[in-house]
Amino acid sequence: MMDIEIKSRPFSREELAKIKRGLKDGKIRRFGAIVSHYKLGFNHNALVAWAKKDISPALAGKLKAKEYISHIYLRRFHRLWPYGLYTMIHARSEGELASFIDQLSALMNGRGHKILNTVKEFKKTSFTPEQ
Repeated sequence: MMDIEIKSRPFSREELAKIKRGLKDGKIRRFGAIVSHYKLGFNHNALVAWAKKDISPALAGKLKAKEYISHIYLRRFHRLWPYGLYTMIHARSEGELASFIDQLSALMNGRGHKILNTVKEFKKTSFTPEQ
């Protein structure tokens, strides 16, 4: 694993050609990126659980268009935890986070929600199931 400098062109032509050859030859199986939102200044993050059982295609499209949402999950809920829709929101300040949640609340027609603020970020790792 390596860190890539954040700039408009992080690779030279030669480096890109080497990566493409590695992918073609099978020396590189996968090429991915993990973005550190903290390094980009997004220090106020929350997973917001919404009291929704399902999501319409129209609402899904509106949520996907929000640049401050990195993940959207739809899960079964329990009668003791009536939240089925989850959105991971990234903001630069508490006020910005609150504003984003207010915007989403309006999209959800004021449905109830719980804000699960990020306390600690754990190391991200790839999951490769045994074959």
